[in-house]
Amino acid sequence: MKTIYSTLSILLLFILSSCQKDEQVFEDQLLVGTELIEAVMSGGQYQFDVLSNRDMTIETDVDWIELDSAFLAKGKHKAGFSVQKNADDERTGIITIRLNEEFTKQILVAQESGKIPVFFVSPSGTGDGSSWEEATNFASAMNQATSGSVLYLMQGRYTPTATIRNGETTEWSDRTFEISKNVEIIGGYSGEGDPDEQPNMEEYPTVLDGRLANGKQAFHTVTISAPKEADMRVTLRNLQVTGGHATDRSTVIRVNGLAFSRGEGGGITIGGSRVYMEQVEVIENEASSAGGTAGFAAGLYAFGGADIHLENCRVNHNRNLNNNGGGAWIHESTLTAFESEFNHNYARGTAGGVHGYPDAKIVLYNSEVSYNSNTSFGAGLYMRQGSQAIVVNSLLIGNTSTSPNGGGAVMLYAGSQADIISSTISANEIAGPGGGVFRQSGVNPLVVVNSVISGNKQASGSTDVDAHADNQSHSPDLNNSAIGTVIYAEGGAAVSGVKFNASTMLSPEYLLVGEENPARSYGLDKAGLARLSQTYTPALDERIEQDKKGHAREEKVMGALVE
Repeated sequence: MKTIYSTLSILLLFILSSCQKDEQVFEDQLLVGTELIEAVMSGGQYQFDVLSNRDMTIETDVDWIELDSAFLAKGKHKAGFSVQKNADDERTGIITIRLNEEFTKQILVAQESGKIPVFFVSPSGTGDGSSWEEATNFASAMNQATSGSVLYLMQGRYTPTATIRNGETTEWSDRTFEISKNVEIIGGYSGEGDPDEQPNMEEYPTVLDGRLANGKQAFHTVTISAPKEADMRVTLRNLQVTGGHATDRSTVIRVNGLAFSRGEGGGITIGGSRVYMEQVEVIENEASSAGGTAGFAAGLYAFGGADIHLENCRVNHNRNLNNNGGGAWIHESTLTAFESEFNHNYARGTAGGVHGYPDAKIVLYNSEVSYNSNTSFGAGLYMRQGSQAIVVNSLLIGNTSTSPNGGGAVMLYAGSQADIISSTISANEIAGPGGGVFRQSGVNPLVVVNSVISGNKQASGSTDVDAHADNQSHSPDLNNSAIGTVIYAEGGAAVSGVKFNASTMLSPEYLLVGEENPARSYGLDKAGLARLSQTYTPALDERIEQDKKGHAREEKVMGALVE
């Protein structure tokens, strides 16, 4: 049920006047929460707030609006109605709320066109968008687009010209590429030929750049605010997103009932949307305290129940100069990534690479969280407060922190959990405990299967997989894995008489080497991993039966790479 909230508060006021001995006279009162409701082409359920001191009738002048009720008793209500799917031009209808013939209020319902237009876009286009020769600009295309539209972007560098909805037009940094509808945006075109031909991002780079003409930077280069619709999503392909600068975190702008902070997500901020990205680079964005309260998440920030799917994407080289979150931050939302990177990010605080906090779910397949750095907890992947991570066929290497707090590659904190499957965690270096994995504060379940967590550098007396005192009594579940120098067999028992040595048994490319290497014989093959995948709900992706590079796991080899 979609709920439409007015930007103005409804004044809950009944006025009682002329109170005499045996008679009371009431002034008629009727208040509604909005004058306009915008409906998507696919239709759906909507509501508006209404308040009156008398009984009300409700009617509409069009047959594609169906009211939940034609009568409401006096009082405060959320009046509901449904809108049918539109297959034609944009259309409007009127809902009338009536106390009597003289006293009425009206709401305009505007439904976007069901005819799905396609737009050709260039950095400085002035045409109608009907062809490459008549290319339009990004803001114009988005304004005319409907759910399901496709925007083909010609190569070049684009800078935002439109202000985020409800933002300040006098504040240049409120300019952003706002994607407010479930559309597909594809870059990588030369500006000639049929767009159905395969686009080429490398040959025809298409860059969305938050660096503005007057020297300022957008708070968010890209803002995704599209509502969730059945069977619809925002799709981004073949794009580079750069130049954003998240700052002034205390200032929020409300869009679709969600609070978009200026200081969260320098490259991309996503509020409550369903988003698919393929071959998208989120690189060289920043967060800082330059404009006020220090920002979070220099690269990508998702909140409000957003659902994000990445294929072959890069969230790399983003820098938070004054606070937490360098690469990606998932807040009460879900991220699933395949063949993607979260590398070389920095935070002057916690979560250099990827942060799940709070109540986030992050699933990584065949991906990397590597070479990130920070000055506090969780240099690589930091899960906090009820968050869950599943890491499959992935490399978490070379993450560093100058802090004694702990957590080089993976940090679990305050009731979070991680399942690490067929992954390699090595060469992480931290001044505190748990160069590989560290757990602190509350119960933080850890499952490690068919993985190598060894060769990390941590504070003296700590280990590759370590825990704060409040987690010591909750042992991790270790199976078919090499942890430090110990080999664990199926069932979790340590194998006696064999040892793992990361310095001689892992190559510089993190392949297992040596004929007597126990990590090559005590792991799981593809049949064992297939059985493991079925123990999850939903079942894990079939890529669990391969290694990071797509090679079949025919032998019982641990770690992310078999060859």
